[in-house]
Amino acid sequence: MTNIGILVGSLSQKSYSQKIANYLMKAQLSVKFIQVNYEILPLYNPDLEQNPVLEWQVFRSVVDHMDALILVTPEYNFSIPGGLKNALDVLSVPLPPANIVHKPALVITDSSGERGGANANAHIQQLLRYMGMNVQNDFITIGRVQAAFDNQDRLVNQQVAKELDAAMSSFVDTIDRTNR
Repeated sequence: MTNIGILVGSLSQKSYSQKIANYLMKAQLSVKFIQVNYEILPLYNPDLEQNPVLEWQVFRSVVDHMDALILVTPEYNFSIPGGLKNALDVLSVPLPPANIVHKPALVITDSSGERGGANANAHIQQLLRYMGMNVQNDFITIGRVQAAFDNQDRLVNQQVAKELDAAMSSFVDTIDRTNR
């Protein structure tokens, strides 16, 4: 079975990015979704690469066992949340980063504003491509995300649901083609 790791950029349990990730993980696809948590990772410091801390080793190992990654994140100050950036820094070494090179990736961003985290989306895609990942060319941004969910955290915006469903279907097809 195909394992898809999901990294959520917001550490808040009530974040809209988490709600989007929850929606994706409920998709009736022939894959297994695993949310990969990174909040306990110490800040990246290259001096520690001689004897990497256990948290980095475990995190890298978990990601290594994923067939693909999905990053769902809000935009913080026109960029990437610090915790997610730290997680990506941890994944980017040692060189070459065998745990992520050529691994398919999909980026989904959200914000309360109109642009839906477009800056963060572009920034993350740029980072992932630099790190050697095969980033899906979809540019999925969800603006006014707070209006997309009801009080029970259900995705009620059908346009957003269609976009996410289509992106997931295309992404799973890409992963299947990559794994052949």
